[in-house]
Amino acid sequence: MRRCALLARAAVLAVALVVVAAPRPFAAALYQAATIEALTLGVYDGRVSFAELARHGDFGLGTLAGLDGEMVALDGVFHQVRHDGTVHRIAPAAETPFAQVVFFKGSLDFGRVDGLSLPELTRVLASRLPDSSRFYAVRVDGAFASLTARSVAAQKAPWPPLATAIEGQALFPMEHVQGTLVGFYTPPGAPALSPPGWHFHFLTNDRTRGGHVLAARLGPAKARGEAVDAMTVVFPEKPLPRRAAPKPAAGTE
Repeated sequence: MRRCALLARAAVLAVALVVVAAPRPFAAALYQAATIEALTLGVYDGRVSFAELARHGDFGLGTLAGLDGEMVALDGVFHQVRHDGTVHRIAPAAETPFAQVVFFKGSLDFGRVDGLSLPELTRVLASRLPDSSRFYAVRVDGAFASLTARSVAAQKAPWPPLATAIEGQALFPMEHVQGTLVGFYTPPGAPALSPPGWHFHFLTNDRTRGGHVLAARLGPAKARGEAVDAMTVVFPEKPLPRRAAPKPAAGTE
């Protein structure tokens, strides 16, 4: 009888250990180079190499040293959308002053998002988040009836603040394209780290067009995501400039 009781207790303990050790579902680790606060103030020095970024994620967005265009990481490949609209693979030795990456598996199914405008998409996705107080990575694949993306020209030191730099942005209107939105949701409590709310970059399926998304109208499309349960931030090396800088309008960061 005593032996049976001991075996039963051992079985319960083994199950408990398996439950504790099992990985939590629907979770990703977000790796971030620098902060949006630094970028807003005009800190465009390279902080992390793309070789290092690739060690921490295969999906993400950001920019390149000197604010040289928009970065889109998709399926493990890092792309630069330049000010002239061309798309190029980024060399591993290149560096970024701001980027966010995760390893994306699409653990969360956010369902269909057919026919939505960009503001409608952000509202619908926000309503489907399990917990709006945490970060999320979101991928939207499908058809786009229309989409306007942008890219920014490389800046020269002394760096201007971001609001000034994006005044010279180039706009890329597109119609009837197939592609992917690469996005991150930042909760309201972390505005110094990342733009609050939604931040999207875009890349067409043929990898020839893309950029930071300013407007869109979706066709048939589906969204999946990852909830973030851990975050690593590599802060800027130098103290931030002590100056008042205009902030870019919401959605243009």
